[in-house]
Amino acid sequence: MRSSVCALVSRKIGGFMRTRPGRVNWAGGVASFTFDDFPKSALAVGGAILEKRALRGTFYTALKLAGTESRLGAMFEVADIRTAHRSGHEIACHTHSHLDCRYAPTAAIETEVAENSRAIAMLIDNCAPTNFAYPYGAVSIAAKRALATRFSTCRGTGEGVNHGAVDLADLLVFTLYDRVFDLAAVRRRIDEARANNGWLIFYTHDVADRPSEFGCKPEQFEAVVGYAAQRLMVLPVREVAARLAGSLSGGAAAA
Repeated sequence: MRSSVCALVSRKIGGFMRTRPGRVNWAGGVASFTFDDFPKSALAVGGAILEKRALRGTFYTALKLAGTESRLGAMFEVADIRTAHRSGHEIACHTHSHLDCRYAPTAAIETEVAENSRAIAMLIDNCAPTNFAYPYGAVSIAAKRALATRFSTCRGTGEGVNHGAVDLADLLVFTLYDRVFDLAAVRRRIDEARANNGWLIFYTHDVADRPSEFGCKPEQFEAVVGYAAQRLMVLPVREVAARLAGSLSGGAAAA
C-alpha cells in the first residue's frame, strides 16, 4: 500500500520537481523542431520543409516501432534513420518500446533507454543519442532522476518557452497539432521567445495532408517554420544543448 501511494505521488509531482536545473539566455531566442515516434511523413514531409531552408530537426526514435503501422501512419524504416542522419538531422532517444516512464520502475527505464541507445548507435556510425523525450510526455521523479544525467536534455510535453531558470530534465514545448492549430498563437510564442531570449521547442508527430490527431498539415508546418526562421535562430536540440552546456562552463550561449 505504501509503495503504491509513493508511486502515485511520484507521478503527480514529477513534472513539478526541478531535477536538473539549468539556465537559458539565448540572445534573440532560438527554436527547435522535434518529431516524436518518427512516422515516415515526419522526415519525408517535415524534414524536407526544414531542409528547403537549410534547417534541421530532431527525431525522437523508439527503435521497436521501426517498420510498423500505427494511428500516425507508416512508421520509419531503418533506412530512414540513416537518411535523416546523413542529411544532418538529429536522431534522439525515446525508449526502445515507447515505454510509459510514468508508471515504469527505474530499472525498466534504464534498460529500455540503454537498449534503444545501443541500437541507434549501431545504425548511425556508432553515434549514440544525447537527448531524450519522454514517451507520451509522461514524467515521474524516478524517471527524471534516472535520465537527468544520462542525457544532455530530456523533453516533456508541458507547454511554454524555456527561458531563465529551467529544468533540463523536463524541457517545455509548443504543440503543433492540426486539431488545435492557431498560427496567431504560434507567432506570439515565437515573439515571446525572441523577447525573452528563450528556447522554443516545437513538437509534433506526422506531417500529412490528412494528419492524425497528433500531427499537423504541411502548410501549417511550413508557416511555422517560415515565421520562426525569420525571427529566431533554428537549430536541432543537440546544438542548442551543446551551446548551453558551453555557456555553463564559460562559453557563450548566444550565436
